[in-house]
Amino acid sequence: MVVLFEHDELDEVLQRHDYAPQASMGQCHGTFGELMQGVLPDDRHILVTLPINLKSVIEFSAARTDRVGADVSRKTKACRAVEDYLRLADLPPGGLLNFRSTFPVGKGLASSSADMVAAIRAAARHYGQTPAPETIESVLRFIEPTDGVMYDGVVSFYHREVKLDEQLGATPGLAIVSADRGGECDTVEFNRRKHDMPSAVRHEYRDMLAGMKEAIRASDLRTIGAIATRSCDLSQAFNPHPHIDLMRELRAGTDALGLVATHSGTCIGLLYDAGDPERHAKTAHVQASLRALQIESSQYTTV
Repeated sequence: MVVLFEHDELDEVLQRHDYAPQASMGQCHGTFGELMQGVLPDDRHILVTLPINLKSVIEFSAARTDRVGADVSRKTKACRAVEDYLRLADLPPGGLLNFRSTFPVGKGLASSSADMVAAIRAAARHYGQTPAPETIESVLRFIEPTDGVMYDGVVSFYHREVKLDEQLGATPGLAIVSADRGGECDTVEFNRRKHDMPSAVRHEYRDMLAGMKEAIRASDLRTIGAIATRSCDLSQAFNPHPHIDLMRELRAGTDALGLVATHSGTCIGLLYDAGDPERHAKTAHVQASLRALQIESSQYTTV
């Protein structure tokens, strides 16, 4: 059972002699939704990650208690992940999580996944351990559907099963300009839904996945953009975005590589080659156009 410390209780624990002040840090990057996400002919749900320059950074300090607490009250999943990891690794059960860096929740940027991975890494480091991605998978599998952010680079990942399909290599050098419709999307609730898709669409996702794997290995940015765009278009059937037509116009006007969706989030984005000498001018134009219409926009780069 996860129990959060209230602020007064947290201060009391910090002042007690049974608190170990040495803190160890863990971190994990986020991902701008997915380069693609869909359902395969065998009914398995799969995605391809797009790691970006957002990080969850968490400190863990041991405490002689049977609970893991946090200085941010809503971070119950990260607390549970650490408790489960400590139990699995046969380590002392208690501790405190201090969130040094977070990023927006409910947007499709893998904030919850990144928090859990960073928290586990911090706790493991405190005890001189480095958990393998497969170990982290085994913990998160019993908490919620999870992006494959415990792996470096781009991966194809069965997010509902929390299981790696394949590591695809280094992340291509891309820049993303996002348009956010606002609000939050509950990833857990979204993944409980059954997405009824015709057989032809499932087979198309299978072919898209094969094509995406080949394109990433070849650093073929145009093909990556084309497949990401198709996946974004297909996602409108179950997570429609109000600014999709505008983003299509901006894509054409700035020769963007393609569209990319946070398939279970509130954002869509335009993909650009990070090495394009005109990239900064293009992305600035897109952001200015969005903000002129009072559409929230952010810019990210891949890692």
